[in-house]
Amino acid sequence: MALSGYPIDRASYRTLDPDWEGEVVIADIDRTYLATRFSSMKGMLRIPFERAAQKRDIEGMARLLRELRRGPGRMTRDTPLFFLSASPKQLRPVIERKMGLDGISFDGTTFKDWGRVLRAGRPKRITEQIGFKLTALLTSRSHMPLGAHELLLGDDLETDPITYGLYADVLAGRIPTSDLARVLRRNGVGHADAAHIERLRRELQPGRGVRKACIRLERHQDSDDFLEFGPGVIGCRGAFQMVVVHWRMGLVSLSGVGRVAAALAARGVSPDSLGRRMHDLRRRAMIDAEQVPQVLQTVREHGVEMEEQPMPDPDARWVKVWQRSEDRVWTPEAYVGS
Repeated sequence: MALSGYPIDRASYRTLDPDWEGEVVIADIDRTYLATRFSSMKGMLRIPFERAAQKRDIEGMARLLRELRRGPGRMTRDTPLFFLSASPKQLRPVIERKMGLDGISFDGTTFKDWGRVLRAGRPKRITEQIGFKLTALLTSRSHMPLGAHELLLGDDLETDPITYGLYADVLAGRIPTSDLARVLRRNGVGHADAAHIERLRRELQPGRGVRKACIRLERHQDSDDFLEFGPGVIGCRGAFQMVVVHWRMGLVSLSGVGRVAAALAARGVSPDSLGRRMHDLRRRAMIDAEQVPQVLQTVREHGVEMEEQPMPDPDARWVKVWQRSEDRVWTPEAYVGS
């Protein structure tokens, strides 16, 4: 069937009221929350056979997800939290059990249906991620209230920055739906999958769209590689930079920043390393000068002895990033074309 759609397997455990308004967190799993091995086919084949206790969470990310779920107040607001994974659907019980071990409550998971991919005789879909994730994101969006404002978490090892930029752009109309299939094919999505994704977008009612996307940097050593993606898609050096960004957005508490710092310290991340990440945040104009002492104080109150250090003046290139209109296309031109 030409428009059969990308094989996904979705489980939802919470239905939001149609009149509900607020943030919804959509988090990638592989290399964002869990240190899943995707570097080789051997690693991919090992994934379904690992037990929950064998799954290693990336330092600080479980705590960050719990803080986002909790929100900025003293009592949890149960911010809707959904997960997305390119791992096979058979892994759902193992990963959901791991989330339970890490104290993460959540509202649903979407996995790739490897079995249907292979039975259809299209094995390239196992490693192709843009088509899969856009299908999953648009399907999830179709079940959300119009007042939902999405926050996206991902990583830079594969295609999350491009996928999230494209998703935000097409929801907001910055990339016309009529041009979506062309852009997708330009980025390696098959013709049938591109046509199906375009249909999913056409069937959506207008809504609030994506507020921000945060990308955990692992492959990119230079955070300046994300200059073109800002201000909508932000590269972050681990959970500490992510939690500071979300604190500035009013989505977690200042104490939550301290708890994430403490979780990182417990996993061996040194105060000096956290200091370098703070330095980078200031250099990229992602934190104001008067906010630095606030963060240092709360981090110390949570047992992490970060020393005060001279902070740089913001890089003029990054100052310009935050002055850009939110209405500009988030996806860099190289991926969109003319």
